[in-house]
Amino acid sequence: MKTVVLDNFHNLTLKKEPYEARLVQVKIGLVSGLMKDNDIEHQLAQIEYYVSTNHTCDLICFGESFLQGFEGLTWNYDEDLKRALEQDDPIILHIRDLAKSYHCGISFGFFEKENSTLYSSNMVINSEGNIIDVFRRVSPGWKEPIAGSMYKEGKGFHTFTYMDKVLGVAICGDVWHDSFLKELELMDMDALLWPLYVDYSPEEWNASFQYEYAERTQKLTYPALMINSFVEDSRRAKGGCYVFYQNRIQSSLPMGNIGVLEFELK
Repeated sequence: MKTVVLDNFHNLTLKKEPYEARLVQVKIGLVSGLMKDNDIEHQLAQIEYYVSTNHTCDLICFGESFLQGFEGLTWNYDEDLKRALEQDDPIILHIRDLAKSYHCGISFGFFEKENSTLYSSNMVINSEGNIIDVFRRVSPGWKEPIAGSMYKEGKGFHTFTYMDKVLGVAICGDVWHDSFLKELELMDMDALLWPLYVDYSPEEWNASFQYEYAERTQKLTYPALMINSFVEDSRRAKGGCYVFYQNRIQSSLPMGNIGVLEFELK
């Protein structure tokens, strides 16, 4: 199967004029779902549950490294090579079948392997079950310091089209590097999918951090759709999904909650 990788600025569109809404309206479901590390069976069940119960959405989006869990790697290369998935892995084929069966697009984070190289990636599958985008995180923050040279980053941002909407992806810390953020500010798209993993407490988030995230994305000419997962550990991620646009929170499923935030992209 041909590898789908759209990095190195392939299909990048520079911003030439202010954002203009396109004709098709797309309903996107942002999922604050329960994450269990290194339990793909559980994660697949989560994906099927949310797709089956929210398939009136055109696209269901899960968080960073949702498939294997944020702590789903060991940083022992030989072990992690077994845990990471190629794009034609039977597990990926199963998710493609789910998308086709429920006629609903699916976006999810996962640890990807291509030959001997490992990446933190995000895949988008359309409602026909076809892989239409794979983005590899460009910032190094997903790796532990002991990670070897075979754990790598992607080479740039790009856009792709889903139901007449131009979308892009950034994973977690990609947006917090000034040089990467400047690249995103130059791109013309309808929305940015922003799967991440953050473990602020709901109290910390509500007091200050949500406003910092809104401010960070204020120069983007399109909404940033933040997707965080929920872990049943008081010290870890507490979910929440947010739509940031023009330095404000346009819509939210507040941190501390499990569920789906529906956002209509007009």
